[in-house]
Amino acid sequence: MEFMIAIVVLALIAAAIWYLSRRAHGGDDTHFMGGIRKAAQSGDVIAQYKLASMYYEGKGVERDNTEAAKWYLKAAQQGHVEAQFVLGIMYERGDGVDRDDNQAYQWISQAAQQGHPRARTLLESDKWLLYLDEKTHHKEESEEPEQDRPEVSREQVDEYIRKAEQGDVDAQYNLGVIFYHGEGVPRDLEEACAWFLKAAQQDDADAQYNLGFMYGKGEGVKKDHAQSMQWFRRAAELGHKGAREILEKMAMKAMSEGKQ
Repeated sequence: MEFMIAIVVLALIAAAIWYLSRRAHGGDDTHFMGGIRKAAQSGDVIAQYKLASMYYEGKGVERDNTEAAKWYLKAAQQGHVEAQFVLGIMYERGDGVDRDDNQAYQWISQAAQQGHPRARTLLESDKWLLYLDEKTHHKEESEEPEQDRPEVSREQVDEYIRKAEQGDVDAQYNLGVIFYHGEGVPRDLEEACAWFLKAAQQDDADAQYNLGFMYGKGEGVKKDHAQSMQWFRRAAELGHKGAREILEKMAMKAMSEGKQ
């Protein structure tokens, strides 16, 4: 009798393990499909992402990339960072949507701006750097590094240099501005870039922002859009409003051109 009880108990344990395993691997998704869909339709962003993933991966439902893209879009529009990234990849590949690099860049860029590591890495690839170069080379020429033009004497410049060489980040930034505009010294864009770089490497957001423009225009340094975007992103991550606006402008431009 005790032997039979032990067998029954073991069978129940095995059944419980099997059930929990099914739950853990999405095997029970079909059972909850109605609730997930209802929540997604009511605007729940997590449910929208879950439903999209179920359709994209074919878990609990027949795989349907078109339906997946529809729900990823709804979640992405509510700021769901992973939905934005996956939707960007779907537009890049043409999975469930027409292939569209403008839409792909828009969504991958939005995910990157929220700190998505794979999105940020992807935007540094040759494809997207070339794409960005083509889209931004007509950028307004009126834009230039922030202007903060103090009247300085040669003695003040020498004092800034002394402090800057000791690692004073404010002095390094000020020298960048001074050499950029030629205040108290002959204008020297290479020297300006060198001092902005030293300050930027110490996380001075204004210096990073200015470097973004200098690399973008090729002022004092070889034109390099990858470096330009890198410095704009670093400045934006530190809360620089101007850098954020530049990145948002690029994303909106890509989105606008994608709708044409």
